[in-house]
Amino acid sequence: MTVLTATAAEARTNFSRIASAVSETGERVTVFKNSKPWVVIAPAGEVDADYVELVRSGILEGREQIVSGLGIEGTDALRKTVAELRSQHD
Repeated sequence: MTVLTATAAEARTNFSRIASAVSETGERVTVFKNSKPWVVIAPAGEVDADYVELVRSGILEGREQIVSGLGIEGTDALRKTVAELRSQHD
C-alpha cells in the first residue's frame, strides 16, 4: 500500500487538487509539518457521523440566529463544540 504524503506548504498550495484526489480515490493524505505528521486529509465517509451531524446542526443553528437578528452567537457555540470534540480525540 502506498502512503500518500504532503508537506504543509504543498497542502496549502495544492489543497483543491489534493482534496479532489482524496475524494476520487478514497486514499488518505498525511500532511507533515516540521517533519512530523500534522493532519490527515481523508474522504468524508471516514469522518465520525456524530461529529458531522453536530457540525451541520451547529451551522444551521448559527444561520437561524443570524437571520433572527441574534448575531453570531451560534458560530461561537459551534467553535466551542468543535474545540471540545477535538480535545476528546487528542
